[in-house]
Amino acid sequence: MEKVASFAGFDTLFNVDTFYDAIGRLGDRYDVKVNLVRDTYLKFEKELMQEPKFMKYSKLMEEALNKTAKELDMPITPGDFSDVLIAHTVIEPYPDAPTAVYQIKEKGYKTVLLTNHSRDLIKANLVKLGFDMDMVITSDDMEAYKPSDKFFDFAAEKIGKADKHVHIAVDEQKDIIPAQSQGWETLKVDRVDGAKIESLMDTVDKL
Repeated sequence: MEKVASFAGFDTLFNVDTFYDAIGRLGDRYDVKVNLVRDTYLKFEKELMQEPKFMKYSKLMEEALNKTAKELDMPITPGDFSDVLIAHTVIEPYPDAPTAVYQIKEKGYKTVLLTNHSRDLIKANLVKLGFDMDMVITSDDMEAYKPSDKFFDFAAEKIGKADKHVHIAVDEQKDIIPAQSQGWETLKVDRVDGAKIESLMDTVDKL
């Protein structure tokens, strides 16, 4: 029986708060509220991901930062963008992620990462899991971002048919709903105390 467990990357396997917090802290340099910088960047990042013309994530980060700077009247420098890139490379897995993914592999599942981020950037984050995913599918591969049909259709074709495919993710709109549209089973991780599935370790027992 062929079994596949696919995972969203950031917010599911990796704690991306450190990255967005680093963007927010640029506000300290220019006397702008940290939360305002962070939220404005997130707004532009989401908008750019929905643009018809694909932009590689590393370029999209730069464009979102420039749009943020313009809206908030911040004099962003090349050094600021370098700091943002460095912050991306030091994103860490959630503490439960390495053990949970390893145990899922031990249960006979092929493990697949589905991420909106560039293949060159995700490499530094994946190293911190301590082992290789069986397959990594990025936005670069089909030049589209989740939750687009193009992304998930490509992923379904690349992964192929399996007797059981479960997609594990936090984001309902970006991951869970389009995964269900592919006919995959889903496990939604909420990461809040008291949730039905509050940890990746909870998903191990559900498979």
